[in-house]
Amino acid sequence: MPRILNIRAVLLAVSLLTVLTASASLTVVPASAAAPEPPAIEWGVVPADAAGPDGRVSLRHTIDPGAAITDAVAVTNHSVEPAVFTVAAGDGVVGADGAFDVRADDPEAGGAWIDVGGLDGDGLALAAGETRVLPVTITVPADATPGDHPAGIVVGLSAEGSGVTVTHRVGVRVHLQVAGEIAPALRIDAATASFTPSWIPFVSGTLTVEYQVTNTGNVRFGASGAAEAAGPLGLLPGGGAAEAFEVLPGGTATQRIELRLAPLFLAAGEVTVTPIPLGDDRVPLPEAASSGFSTPAVPWSAIAVVAVGAGIIALAAVIVVRRRAR
Repeated sequence: MPRILNIRAVLLAVSLLTVLTASASLTVVPASAAAPEPPAIEWGVVPADAAGPDGRVSLRHTIDPGAAITDAVAVTNHSVEPAVFTVAAGDGVVGADGAFDVRADDPEAGGAWIDVGGLDGDGLALAAGETRVLPVTITVPADATPGDHPAGIVVGLSAEGSGVTVTHRVGVRVHLQVAGEIAPALRIDAATASFTPSWIPFVSGTLTVEYQVTNTGNVRFGASGAAEAAGPLGLLPGGGAAEAFEVLPGGTATQRIELRLAPLFLAAGEVTVTPIPLGDDRVPLPEAASSGFSTPAVPWSAIAVVAVGAGIIALAAVIVVRRRAR
């Protein structure tokens, strides 16, 4: 697997994961080596127009195949020292933790269509407190498929120490959609459940439901999962829900829901994933999808108590019988 740059996402109102604002290591630090300290330089990158930052939280465009558009980002050195930064575009992904990431390898999809100008050769040299607007050109190939092609533009600074180089990056997300037929769709795979009984007899245990959501369409969407379960014949039902998460086209997200449930030897239920809109997206949403599950739900602590009680009663009965026999 190619290395992936982890970037924390800023949550704005109902929008999920729009602006990249974190840093991530691009090298593995040996256990014997001390990792370099994060750079004292502080910097940022935001959408802009020719005059500077324009208040947007991301670059958002719908472009016809074979067409091109121009935009801009503003990079600011917030520190009191000059610095030379790297600037690059990359393909967007959503990591296992649900956070939007930008791949650190060479882009092959939407990131490859982005060109950032205004650089000083291979880097961007900014004086202390300087802001520079960089022109951005997005050129979509004529054979590009309709739908979302997530990407991002990242600005990085490297720190060295003990023979190790770590690059810290911040960035801005690019919502890039190729015009054409939009086909949203999702699928639930591998819904499984396991039950952990309480060590306190006759108390509800924890039912853990795990499932995978795959975006089989060509646009991103948010998804909210909920699970309901009960014992045999629908006795003592319970339910729970997971936090909403984002799934990109072709992406898969693994989710987990925990709920309290009485141990009635068997638990069965259904998990349902409901699509929800994200941010400023204006696309149709796929239908909700469901998947059933079942698992043993044995109350081992209660059985142990009953067994001990039965043993005590049996022992007492034996003693009584022997006394009467004497």
